[in-house]
Amino acid sequence: MWTKFISSIGLESVKVDTILHDKQAALGDTVKGEVLILGRQTEKSIEKVKVLLYLQYEEVHPDSDFSWHDKHFEEVTLNVGRNLTEGEEERIPFSIKIPEEGPKTDEKHKWILQTQVVIPQAFDPKDEDELIIM
Repeated sequence: MWTKFISSIGLESVKVDTILHDKQAALGDTVKGEVLILGRQTEKSIEKVKVLLYLQYEEVHPDSDFSWHDKHFEEVTLNVGRNLTEGEEERIPFSIKIPEEGPKTDEKHKWILQTQVVIPQAFDPKDEDELIIM
């Protein structure tokens, strides 16, 4: 019973994993990899995949309770437009450019690559990977 309910709202419908060719890069480099999508439990229609590059940085603001903030830099949309059945996998290559200017990775700056699979009328699964910018 729970399996059908969880599947009906899109939880556990697909699993996403972003595989980077190299987790280290320099400012101005292009990072390449592939998005691996695995079908689970029921057939789901995969509309597209979004790959977002953003910077998490620590900065204390007197008017905020949060010291970590996000800054969006780049986004790549990969159109899929197909159904994925249980046990089926889809591999989609991508590349995303690191900005020419910005901070390098340190204890106050983290570069994150977030992958989101867009599934109509369902929970959109995500994956996050940290990039080391040297």
